[in-house]
Amino acid sequence: MQRNSGVTGIFWEMTGILILVCSLYTSVAWAEGANSKLSPWLRDAISAHQQAKRRAPANEGEQRLTTVFLQTTETLTDEILSQHNCHIYAQLGDIAIATLPLDQVAALAQQPSVMRIEANQTAHTTMDTTAIVTHTQPAYTATAQHPAFTGDGVVVGLMDVGFDLTHPNFYSDATLSSYRIKAFWDQLAPRNGDSRFPVGREFTGADELLAQGCAVDGRKQTHGTHTLGIAAGSGYDTNYRGIAFGSDLCLVNNAVSNDIDLIDKADIDLYTSATDALGFKYIFDYADSQGKPCVASFSEGYTPYFDQDDLLYSTFLDRLCTPGHIIVVSAGNDGAARCYFEKPAEAASAGAFLFSSKKDSPYRLKADGPMLLHLHAYRGSGAPYASLHLNAAHFATDKSYTDTLFVDSDTCAVSITAMPSAFTGEGETIYHLNIHTNRPLYELNIALAVEGTGTHIEAFGRPSYTFTDNSMAPEWNDATYGHNILGPAYFPSVICVGSTSHRLGFWNYQGQYRDYSSGRVKGMRTLHSSMGPTISGLVKPDVMAPGDNIISSYSSYYEESNPTASDIDSDVAHFELNGRTYAWNSNAGTSMACPVVAGVIALWLQAKPDLTRQQVLDIFSRTCRQPDATLDYPNNQYGYGEIDGYRGLLDILGIDGIDGISHHQPRHATICAHDGLLDIHFAQQPTTAVSISIVDMSGRCLYRQQLQPTGSHVTLSLPHIAAGIYAVQLTGDSHITGSQLIRL
Repeated sequence: MQRNSGVTGIFWEMTGILILVCSLYTSVAWAEGANSKLSPWLRDAISAHQQAKRRAPANEGEQRLTTVFLQTTETLTDEILSQHNCHIYAQLGDIAIATLPLDQVAALAQQPSVMRIEANQTAHTTMDTTAIVTHTQPAYTATAQHPAFTGDGVVVGLMDVGFDLTHPNFYSDATLSSYRIKAFWDQLAPRNGDSRFPVGREFTGADELLAQGCAVDGRKQTHGTHTLGIAAGSGYDTNYRGIAFGSDLCLVNNAVSNDIDLIDKADIDLYTSATDALGFKYIFDYADSQGKPCVASFSEGYTPYFDQDDLLYSTFLDRLCTPGHIIVVSAGNDGAARCYFEKPAEAASAGAFLFSSKKDSPYRLKADGPMLLHLHAYRGSGAPYASLHLNAAHFATDKSYTDTLFVDSDTCAVSITAMPSAFTGEGETIYHLNIHTNRPLYELNIALAVEGTGTHIEAFGRPSYTFTDNSMAPEWNDATYGHNILGPAYFPSVICVGSTSHRLGFWNYQGQYRDYSSGRVKGMRTLHSSMGPTISGLVKPDVMAPGDNIISSYSSYYEESNPTASDIDSDVAHFELNGRTYAWNSNAGTSMACPVVAGVIALWLQAKPDLTRQQVLDIFSRTCRQPDATLDYPNNQYGYGEIDGYRGLLDILGIDGIDGISHHQPRHATICAHDGLLDIHFAQQPTTAVSISIVDMSGRCLYRQQLQPTGSHVTLSLPHIAAGIYAVQLTGDSHITGSQLIRL
């Protein structure tokens, strides 16, 4: 099931393919040089807008705005911006985020002081699209102890959809005495004249936030309520506590395609990747205003045209990610999609069968030299039934070349546009291949084959427009997995998170066991978790975390408005509070793994507030669990491996190499320090003697005692030691041995 479908820009999945096809057969008047300055999605959006105006002349005067990245030189003046009705909302170096009418984009691109204008579709939530499953055991189980690191003094930012602002999971504890959501930009809310935002409005303070109740889409969506609970929920009075439960919370509610009916049609193009970038900036700006480090979690993604087509977005986020500013993004759930095949320069040819349930299917190719393309239709084994042969030398730059493959009464209309890019390798050309068929493409058994002596050619699909094998012509079975990391997770400046399986099922609130063990192996990558490399060759994901069967909070407003929705069957518990019914729900996908990592990094930021992305990667390299011993790390399946939050803390504090200090916490014992006492609670009375040591951050042992517990609880008087952080080491039975950080 796919509850939150792919986001458009905001119309990509809803109308974008229609837009794309329309643009194939209609000439658009681009000024010389302007087209090459625009990203492909933006070109398509402008073409679609022009098409719509031709179909509805009465609306020709409509000023339809869009939000874009704008790269300029110092010679760009306010007068030029004003002439094109361009308003800037953020500026980092030579890159700005601005709004302007779609009709003015091409004209502004003609200005010599404008280097590039870019926008892409916004993102869709990255829950598992094959089933609504969920929950692995949270990194910390709620106990009476107060761990040394809880995210205190750190801001956890989360950009998502469907927030229930009233859920008790977002208070500090079960007493509801302290509300932790501090600031909230709802991009779907009616504007209130605040010039800082191109869309929506801000809510601050507990009274205003609780009076709002939920995000504008909180009755249709619930994804953000779940991911926020994983990253930082208090757990209220349950064991479903999030990772950084002591942190402050700053939220942004962006838009997905299911929200389209909540947006005025004239404002649809304001919701782009540039609007999402403003969301990240809003989160970091809030944290800076409080003087606190921040990690921002984003469990959404979109399929890119090519990595380099998002150069400005990537650069903007890179500039945001200064020390103490970390962005964590889900990899996506397209690991089972074969979106790629390659013809090496030394190979004569390569190919794969096209697989799409659509009638309009976009593909992309990249070549560093001359290339021939062939479309072969098969009815059985042997020679193709019909073929279409295309020579790339005939494709004029920025012009669409069209032809048709006829297969009896079936038609396969092809349009190809060649686009040299300043951001790919020297001499490389990008080809936008768009196929329109009279029935679903997969029914026609069409193979795409490429050849070119000495030419390196790569072909890229999308999760909905993939490649496959077919026994009719095994010579074209070159499709491979990988190359399906979503944007912006593929950017070098962000931490990209994939998903592992641990809990393989759960009991729902109706007492029914939901078994999701099929195709899953405990501790290993979930098959749906997207894999690298990126189109530009980066190894991704960076790290893995539990993402299957994760239990967290659900929006009470969503449950109230959708009592028969199928995902309600994944509720594991309901409870009443202040006249509302709240739920804990099990869910799955890299959406759930992403906030686990964000929460862990919040704990690390508490230990080292100026932590950088590179330092995080270095910690991964030293401390991650490597699930598959046959692989080198990092790799395109697991990155550096599965995150180990506690060992990472020991690494940051510099005590991971101290002899006698375990790199894991005790499994069946908890340790709490208070009022000069050390309380140790055992799950059951130990059968052997237990050694207890207290070690400071320099590795000195300040206290050691061995005892034979006579019960499941031991209280010891602490020695007089200075305030600070210490490691308490228990050594005994295997289930008791481990260390715990305490703060005195």
